[in-house]
Amino acid sequence: MNQKKAEELFALIEPFAAYGFNKAHAASYALVAYQTAYMKANYPVEFMAAVMTAEYGNADKIAHAISECKKMGIVVLPPDVNFSSVGFTIEDLKALSEEDLNRQITDINNQAPLRQGSAGQGVRFGLSAIKNVGISAIESIIKAREQKSVASLYDLCSRVDTRLVNKKTLESLIKAGALDSLGSRAAQLLVLDQCLEEVHKSNRANSNGQASLFGEDESFSASITLPEVEELPLDRLVAFEKDLLGFYLHEPPYVKKLKGIGGYISHRISEISEEVLKQKVTVGGVIVELKKVLTKKNAAEMAFLKLDDGEGVIECVVFPKTFAESKHFLEKEEVVIITGKADRREDEYSLIVDSISVFNPETAERFFPQTVVEIEFPREADSEVMKRVNSAIRQFPGEVPISILIPSGASFKKLNLSFTVNLDDGFIQNVEEILGPGAVRVS
Repeated sequence: MNQKKAEELFALIEPFAAYGFNKAHAASYALVAYQTAYMKANYPVEFMAAVMTAEYGNADKIAHAISECKKMGIVVLPPDVNFSSVGFTIEDLKALSEEDLNRQITDINNQAPLRQGSAGQGVRFGLSAIKNVGISAIESIIKAREQKSVASLYDLCSRVDTRLVNKKTLESLIKAGALDSLGSRAAQLLVLDQCLEEVHKSNRANSNGQASLFGEDESFSASITLPEVEELPLDRLVAFEKDLLGFYLHEPPYVKKLKGIGGYISHRISEISEEVLKQKVTVGGVIVELKKVLTKKNAAEMAFLKLDDGEGVIECVVFPKTFAESKHFLEKEEVVIITGKADRREDEYSLIVDSISVFNPETAERFFPQTVVEIEFPREADSEVMKRVNSAIRQFPGEVPISILIPSGASFKKLNLSFTVNLDDGFIQNVEEILGPGAVRVS
């Protein structure tokens, strides 16, 4: 928004503030803003635990809060039947062994190093954030572990009220990783029916007044050993987590693809600006939002999608013809490469899509022309010039392959460098200030 429009907007807001948002409102909001800012700055672990507990039913807000914890260096521990409560709670990390701590924080959104000043505390995931796990079931689990920790899946089944903690609840707990400390998810899913059957058999015997020959209570003496089976593949595990939590505890499967997309695009989403309006650009990213609509003219199907490349988000308009060609693979969390015309709608940049393709790093070179940068050195360039160029290009780390052309006789010798760069105006300008106009070639 330019200065003139901003001043016009403010001129409209100012008189409205006198009655529409009076001083009492303003003071109240300011006080709440101050209080929450103070809590976040001085009690970060407590504040984030409270935020996530308040938003436990909203997967998007929980995911955002976990991302914020990562930035703040606060450890978020996964759900665990032996430690988790109803909501998100503060946990003493020092009480965990180093092995347990490392196991539990390895995968959750690539946890950042522990925050200085709060390294002794983390936020434990609440069981209420898991789908199909009700408050009554959680209270039964907490009661069961009061005297001693749960040792196995069968131990858990035998100590809880299975009318509240039923098969569906237990299955959800296993798939969400809340029983990972008791064994692999694959093994526990295999013996779950057997565990419940044994517990029900024991409960029936007790209700009928049966006892052992020596009068001992055998209801808790049975044991079911987990079979030695291979753990489920990572894509299945993360699919379970996404379904039951609404987001990923492990690294999302599309992240690896995103890391390799840089060499096949012309611009990062964050680089879409006034300079490229109405020009054709190629961007890549993961589809984070997809909305299908029908055109008013002839009820043809089209779509609006939001693309995220980790550095920016842009809305892409897919008109009926292009949508018909690509609708079979257009879905959330698909990584795609899009070519289209840069546009702007209400001060927001967007893309009018010409073509859209699924991106697969293993086959990308066959389907997408990879961007390559070549730097041509003049014949008079000495070692000092080469050092200056090397220093200049290393300031722009990225994903685009780079080669240098060094004069050799009547031609040039091409050397592929071991690192990759980020191709932007600053990169080209820095290099050409040293070697002269036209020294950088992009193909």
